[in-house]
Amino acid sequence: MIGVSLPYSWLTGESRVPKLDVDKTLVTLKEEGVSQIELRTILPHHDPDEVLRISDMLGERGFSVSIHSYMHTRESAVKDVFSPLSRLLEGRREVRTVIVLHLLDEDNAPILRSLAEYAEQKGYNVVIAAENNRLMPNGKEGDCAEFVLDAVTRADHRSVGICFDLGHYIYYVKKHGLYPEKTLPRVEFLDKIVHTHIHALDGLKTHFPLPACELPLSEMLEPFSYKYFGAYNLELDFPRLEGLFDPEDALVGSVHHLLSHLPPLAKLYRRIRLEYKNDLSRALSVYGEKTEGTLMSLANPTFYLFNTGGYLWAMDPAFRFVNYLTDAKDHIAVQMKDVSLMVVTHEHVDHFEEEAVRELAKTEMTWIIPDFMYEAALRWGIRPKKIIVAHKNQPICIDKLTFLPFEGRHFRPVTKKGVPAYGYYVTAEGSPSMAFPTDVRDFSLDGLPELPSADVVFSHVFLGDGAANDSDFGDKPEEVARFLLHFSKKHIVFAHLYENGRRYEDMWRPEHARLIADAALSHYPDLRISIPEVGDHILL
Repeated sequence: MIGVSLPYSWLTGESRVPKLDVDKTLVTLKEEGVSQIELRTILPHHDPDEVLRISDMLGERGFSVSIHSYMHTRESAVKDVFSPLSRLLEGRREVRTVIVLHLLDEDNAPILRSLAEYAEQKGYNVVIAAENNRLMPNGKEGDCAEFVLDAVTRADHRSVGICFDLGHYIYYVKKHGLYPEKTLPRVEFLDKIVHTHIHALDGLKTHFPLPACELPLSEMLEPFSYKYFGAYNLELDFPRLEGLFDPEDALVGSVHHLLSHLPPLAKLYRRIRLEYKNDLSRALSVYGEKTEGTLMSLANPTFYLFNTGGYLWAMDPAFRFVNYLTDAKDHIAVQMKDVSLMVVTHEHVDHFEEEAVRELAKTEMTWIIPDFMYEAALRWGIRPKKIIVAHKNQPICIDKLTFLPFEGRHFRPVTKKGVPAYGYYVTAEGSPSMAFPTDVRDFSLDGLPELPSADVVFSHVFLGDGAANDSDFGDKPEEVARFLLHFSKKHIVFAHLYENGRRYEDMWRPEHARLIADAALSHYPDLRISIPEVGDHILL
């Protein structure tokens, strides 16, 4: 999500920015792909009704809102922050609002915690984001990022995080002779980022536009992008630009530069935010089709949906971090109310996710749960009477389907790292047989289950830990291909691709699936290959 920080007093008409018109600027930003506006700065004396009016005006134009707030003292902090926001937050309980703050020259941990606890008590859906500045709160030089990290860590509240100001941090490392060797705070800081301020430097002057001035943008964004789901938020200072840059050109040019330098995962998450609901709707429409055989789709890279001759079932309910980007989870129980069966392979969060499980446990579907996961299923709300316990090599017959659980290969052969897992061999009269080895880390052919060759095998792509960016995978694609051909020599469906929440070096993509497919096709040229995206329908 691309955001832009705009002066609140300019939006209300109390101040002006030469050559910049409010209405025209908002139209332009929307056309350029900006979807969030940060109101900078909401001061303690601002009228709550006027803050609400500006927020509503922005909402009508298609923008979400974040807040740059202010506090005078420890004693007045709660009133300073929440009094002007009271009307806004009362009406935004379904939408999480980021509130950015500069810290005070004292112990900020109890202040941050008191703000979060007050919001919790009032039922406000907010996250407090402490921002690193170019100077310490007392105006002296120092590592403000470390100061912020200490306060946020000790505040120890789920609604307290960090606003990473990239420009201010680069000021610090340049000023202290650490640049270019050091461009980021330590990883503990990156793990707590919930919002960003992005601006470039002109020498040691901050808040300048990106294309014309200095900021190692890609290098700074990439390391934390895999689990960052907030706004990439531009923060220019218009008075500093006067006489040097046209303000609209500076804004638009900075938006273009930011979009072109977003890390691959940020681009993926932006697409999910914009398109996932439609993709999920397309995926779920397999349940409305009349079909012979089996029609399948993906609700997420590892969340399978099946319609076998009108019998509706699914496997491995998980949205992973889609929950941070959309509200899809909140509707899934209604959308899948007619599904009869959910099959589970193992306990990893990308296959058995607590939020998705708790929602779907509200339906009347039956669950096939591995014997080693029974307690977890109960703990997450699945009723005992709705559980069929799967045991290795013991067939389960339900309606027109038969499931044969077999031992999975999720443990690495050398380190033995992994978790217990079951694969399934699935048959149904009038439908192709299906093999699900699921997540595999040991592709040796020794000791594989003796099963009839299936009509289709589902492959979760894996070519080595942390290896997704490698240029040469050696014999690994051939090894994986031979493993899959043991299960089926007719049709391979590749999944577990573009799974959000993973580092890019751990994210398997269609090009990796095609390497394995090419190796398999070299043995069986007539082999059918499918590499579906979320929402695609495949008749097996």
